[in-house]
Amino acid sequence: MVSVEASFTLIDFIMMIISFLIGSFFMMIFLLFTIAVILKIFVRYEYIFDLDRYEIVQYLRFFSYFKIRMRRMPFGEVDHILLSNYDSGNVLRGDGMRMKEWFTLDIRTDNNVVRLIRVEADEVEELNELYYELKDKLDRFFTFNVEFVEVDI
Repeated sequence: MVSVEASFTLIDFIMMIISFLIGSFFMMIFLLFTIAVILKIFVRYEYIFDLDRYEIVQYLRFFSYFKIRMRRMPFGEVDHILLSNYDSGNVLRGDGMRMKEWFTLDIRTDNNVVRLIRVEADEVEELNELYYELKDKLDRFFTFNVEFVEVDI
């Protein structure tokens, strides 16, 4: 006759707690990664140029349903609106560092820069259309600048 005794020892309890803590840590990393991906896909910034109150209002829009106001900028704080390629530079690709040209539309204030949009070279026509539409409608309120630096690609 063989008898086997099953017992839950202190070592088993410690191993269970350690496994629980490690599992919880990896679950939190996975949860944060999932939330970051969902936010990147479904969250957008929306800018409203309010001509009645003379301010720019920045909203964070979730899933096209919810809006949260992030900041308000009076027109007096805006120094100029800039179309540039200042973000161009080296990016890491599979075969090493390569030059990449980016075009941006920024609102420059006295102490801050608010990026409206950043596009690649193949979408620069849409960015120009946006820039000239803003310039046509808001030219009397803001100074608009276009500055490009020479980029060797």
